[in-house]
Amino acid sequence: MNEENLKRIVAHNLSRYRKARNLTQIQLAEQLNYSDKSISKWERAEGLPDLVVLTTIAELFGISLNDLVTERKRLAKPKHRISRLLRAMIMFTSVWFLATVAFVLMGIFFSEVERAYLAFIVAIPVSFAVLAILSLFWGRKLHTFITVSICGWTIPLALLLVIQYEKLWLLFLIVIPLQIIAILIYFLKTRKPLG
Repeated sequence: MNEENLKRIVAHNLSRYRKARNLTQIQLAEQLNYSDKSISKWERAEGLPDLVVLTTIAELFGISLNDLVTERKRLAKPKHRISRLLRAMIMFTSVWFLATVAFVLMGIFFSEVERAYLAFIVAIPVSFAVLAILSLFWGRKLHTFITVSICGWTIPLALLLVIQYEKLWLLFLIVIPLQIIAILIYFLKTRKPLG
């Protein structure tokens, strides 16, 4: 196999798998930390990504490296049976299920039924913490930034509502510089490389 033939095969497979995953060239480029121009160049068979990038693309699509560099009549099925979105929804829903169980149990066994709603208040930062961990694990920078930010602001809010101590509002002052740091880290990590 010559280089031009390999470029053509990779271009075809890259485009097919990207479209099968409903990703734009820009979205794929962000996940790879490359420019969309590089993705476009690869899909036009004007260049080849290096082996590390090809391996990363294969992992991202849930396929083998061989699926990207060989001709196939049909798309290879992803290795992961449950999609990432479905996993995130299951984890998120599990937190809210546990909050509902806590709400019901507090309503049954405790005399302060009117404070049972606090189970749902605590579930807010916990559910966003779960989503932040999943986003971080999956390398989704924007999702990680958003979920960490929401989690950072809802933790002091939950503490303020649960404990009901008036000076706990000062916790929000701690979150402000942390939010600024998170914004700076996000923009530093999402700068597009040249090329």
